[in-house]
Amino acid sequence: MPLRTASVISWLAGLGWDATQETGAPLVQGPYILTSPDKLVTITPTPGPGFVLEAAADAGCFQARVRGGQNDQPGAEALAYLLDSLILGASFPAVVDGRVIIHAHRLGGTPSPLGGGPDTAQRYEYVTTYLCIAGT
Repeated sequence: MPLRTASVISWLAGLGWDATQETGAPLVQGPYILTSPDKLVTITPTPGPGFVLEAAADAGCFQARVRGGQNDQPGAEALAYLLDSLILGASFPAVVDGRVIIHAHRLGGTPSPLGGGPDTAQRYEYVTTYLCIAGT
């Protein structure tokens, strides 16, 4: 069974993510991207390899889309790198919502700016995809 997006968000919060708008960014479920608040992290499930370890675990992916405040590309990048460091530095296994997260890591490179420049509110976004292996 795949790890639910709400469980990924709970896990990230448990790693110490600051979900306040003033000093961090709220964690929300995608794929819909909210127009506000300015700073925001949208977690969206994406396809993954599927069953691994002789079907004892499921390998799924999630995208972290991190948006910074208005006219603050360095701030958006810093938020994305902070989230990335929390994920890559996490201890495993981890239990969340009754599921065991065996491991999580980037599927590709570091957080990258979303193409096309800032949105109409002059906010920059960075995206990264992670592979998450979870068992029961």
